[in-house]
Amino acid sequence: MKTRKNLTLSGLFFIVLMISLSLNSCKNSAKDGSKKEAQDASKIMANEIDKNVSEFVYPLPSAYEVTEILNTIGIGYMLGTSNSVENVSRYFTAKSKAYNIGIYATDLSYASTYKMTQETMLFLEALNQLGSDLGISSIYNEDLLKSIESNVSNKDSLIEIITITIHETYDYLNKNGKGDLSILMIAGGWVEGIYLTTNVSENYQNNPEIVKVIYAQKPSLDRLLKIADESKENSEIQELIDDLQPIKKAFDAVTNENLTDDQISAIANAVETLRTKLIS
Repeated sequence: MKTRKNLTLSGLFFIVLMISLSLNSCKNSAKDGSKKEAQDASKIMANEIDKNVSEFVYPLPSAYEVTEILNTIGIGYMLGTSNSVENVSRYFTAKSKAYNIGIYATDLSYASTYKMTQETMLFLEALNQLGSDLGISSIYNEDLLKSIESNVSNKDSLIEIITITIHETYDYLNKNGKGDLSILMIAGGWVEGIYLTTNVSENYQNNPEIVKVIYAQKPSLDRLLKIADESKENSEIQELIDDLQPIKKAFDAVTNENLTDDQISAIANAVETLRTKLIS
């Protein structure tokens, strides 16, 4: 895989070391501490990657950050929750392809976080097809496929490769006059992340950690809307802003991380409505 700015060996070592330290620490600490350390490690990794490979810094928490927290707090992988790879043939427009690059990238992070080998490769194939359609074949190429295939059983290396790829995609779109598509991509990734979070367990009362993860998406939504607002003269971006309003309204009713069942349901239903539109 080619990068705009090559990662140095020391940079790669630092990233892998930080992930390894975080994972080892998570195994030996309480749930609250584990979640915080997983968040901190993923932020460090994302920051280091952006410094080394991107001119345009990825503006939201990475998909890995959300899925690793779910893994850390003991939530199992749920088959059938992610977007089906069979849907990839439905996406004909640049808009739908961009949205679903973000969605499948989150699904790829989700599968790789849980070491779901078959699902990881299937989501990669879907991304490869959509990326090629959008002219990003320099990123989603045979070298990337070989890198993931050779590291599919190595979670640390795999997460690093996937995160670099997502950040490179965002960077490439912005540097090649496709900044509007990059906004749709990060929106799709964000929607899929919170969709997965609100669908991994029906019993929220017995798992308050999930509720905290949901609440943590509120500032990310505000950030996403702010980014979109800067390009609202584009009709597709304005449509995105309009589509996000029901989710924003549901979050606006929340004042702290102690969400009620009704508040969670309102958020989950609004997210599902938009997610259904994006993958259809």
